[in-house]
Amino acid sequence: MSHDYDDSPGLAALFARQAHAAEAHGSVLYAGLCRAASLELVGQGRLRELLAPWLGARAGDMLPLRVLGAAHRLVLERRAPALALWFPSVGGHAPADAAGRDSCFTAWVDTLVAHADRLPELLAAPPQTNDPGRAASLAGVLHLVDDAWHLPIRLHELGTSAGLNLRADQVRITWEGGAVGPIESPLVLDDAWIGGPLPPLHDPVVVERVGCDLEPVDVSTVEGRLHLTSFVWPDQSERFERLRAAFTLADRVPAEVVRRDLVTHLHTLRPQEGTVLVVWHSSTWMYLDAAERAAVSLAFDDLAALASEDAPVVHVAREFVGDRLDTGFAVVTQWWPAPQAHVAAGIPRGTEIQHADTPAHGLPVTWMPLRVLSTNGI
Repeated sequence: MSHDYDDSPGLAALFARQAHAAEAHGSVLYAGLCRAASLELVGQGRLRELLAPWLGARAGDMLPLRVLGAAHRLVLERRAPALALWFPSVGGHAPADAAGRDSCFTAWVDTLVAHADRLPELLAAPPQTNDPGRAASLAGVLHLVDDAWHLPIRLHELGTSAGLNLRADQVRITWEGGAVGPIESPLVLDDAWIGGPLPPLHDPVVVERVGCDLEPVDVSTVEGRLHLTSFVWPDQSERFERLRAAFTLADRVPAEVVRRDLVTHLHTLRPQEGTVLVVWHSSTWMYLDAAERAAVSLAFDDLAALASEDAPVVHVAREFVGDRLDTGFAVVTQWWPAPQAHVAAGIPRGTEIQHADTPAHGLPVTWMPLRVLSTNGI
């Protein structure tokens, strides 16, 4: 069942939803912690008292992920030895039975209570996983853009965090029977594309890589890498490996990340003749309130009015469709003007088109025939 971003159903319900999401996406550890938290939050225990300032959190705030990330951060900082015993990310072992799950949850709550003074800081900002698996969907769309326009690409990302996915064209992507991207890339996403039709394979040229974020993360620093790592689920080793590889790729391929809100950033952009402006965002929409989402849509309207055949604009989103939290993230584009293939198919400029669906962490990307969406807004 899907839910509005702006719902405020209470922390018990939010942790219950996150338990289902963690289970669906392969984290037994986090599913157990969230399930136990949900049950405790129904009553008046320590956890409810600790999280009292956040009792009215909206669904789109993703507060359970913030709390999980805060505890993981403390483990990574070596400040929570009892909890570390249960976290594979630091050599522990996830609980395998009811007794273990109870002990893990107790250690988790103890850790949060012991560091209650840091919670306002640790819970202040949205989770910044910046999962490199999301690059697989963006890379595919860059091939679609190159197929349509054969022009150099100026790539901008809204809510970019550290900007890891601004290097999507430099990621090696494989699927059954094929591969694309530099063979020497340190970041390899195996079995990343399924379904079909797959994007046409071209050689997109990205000449500009810029991202904006309210709290940009500098992955050239220990603090930046620790921050991103804390939001990776501790029992998912393959995601840690991807993140480390993405750090290496970021060292090799420069990108600019600016401290700026996304509406302001959009207003700074202008199409440039002889290039395609591609503006993308991923797992960002739900953190915006209704007024911010409306302002972003208006800013894209302004950009669209300036676009031309010689200076196209493409909006790429890997988000929930509409204003609903759901199980999959749709890969949706809008094009100004409409490329010839869309014109031939009777698809007007600015139409929202779904190309693929992805799970929370980006892989695999399931490509599909073009699907015209009737929803208003990504």
